[in-house]
Amino acid sequence: MLSEEKQTQFAALRRQIIAAEFGRMNPRQLEGVLTTEGPLLLLAGAGSGKTTVLINRIANLLRYGRGADSAEVPDHIEETDLAFLADYASKSDHTEQENARAHLLCALEPAAPWQVIAITFTNKAAAEMRERLAALIPSGTRGMWVCTFHAM
Repeated sequence: MLSEEKQTQFAALRRQIIAAEFGRMNPRQLEGVLTTEGPLLLLAGAGSGKTTVLINRIANLLRYGRGADSAEVPDHIEETDLAFLADYASKSDHTEQENARAHLLCALEPAAPWQVIAITFTNKAAAEMRERLAALIPSGTRGMWVCTFHAM
C-alpha cells in the first residue's frame, strides 16, 4: 500500500492524465468534463459547447468513472504503478499497451453504458448526441439512454 504522500501523487497524476485526454477543451469546459461527483449544471449560450461538454463528460464517466474527481487510490496500486504514471505523463508518444495500462490505472469505478441517461429536447439533438457518443466511445453505447424528454 502506498504512503499518504504517494497516494496524493498518484491521484494528481491520474487527474493530469485524464485531463490531457480531454485537452482540446477550454478550462471551463474541462471543469464540466472532469466533474464526476454530484450534480452539474451547465449554463452557457448557444454554440458555446454544452453538448460537447456533455458528450465528453459521458465518455469520461464510461472510461474513468470517478478517477478525475477522487483522491481515492485502490489498495492494489503499487509504487511501480506510480512510477509508470509519472513516466507516462511526462511524454506524449505512447504505445497501445501503455495507453491500455494507463487507462486501467486511472479508472475508478467506471460507469456502464446502461447507467447513463442523456436527455435533450428534440429528436434531431438526441440523434446527434447518439452519433457523437458512438464516434467517441469505441466500446459502443449499447444500453445507453439518449432520448428526448417526451420519449423518456
